[in-house]
Amino acid sequence: MSELSELFDRDPLGLTDQDLSKIIARMREAQAQYELGVKSSVAPRVKKVTEKSAKTADLLKDLGL
Repeated sequence: MSELSELFDRDPLGLTDQDLSKIIARMREAQAQYELGVKSSVAPRVKKVTEKSAKTADLLKDLGL
């Protein structure tokens, strides 16, 4: 079991300032990793949406709509 899991298994009222600092540091690290992942995947997703929109517009134009 990891140290973080052990901290979460304890009574929250019995945690020391040092324990809380460890939890907060790990959560901030996880948030930073999440944000890095989101930033890198946004641009390709936007590109796909605009490509589909252009393709849809072309199909509608061919149908005369």
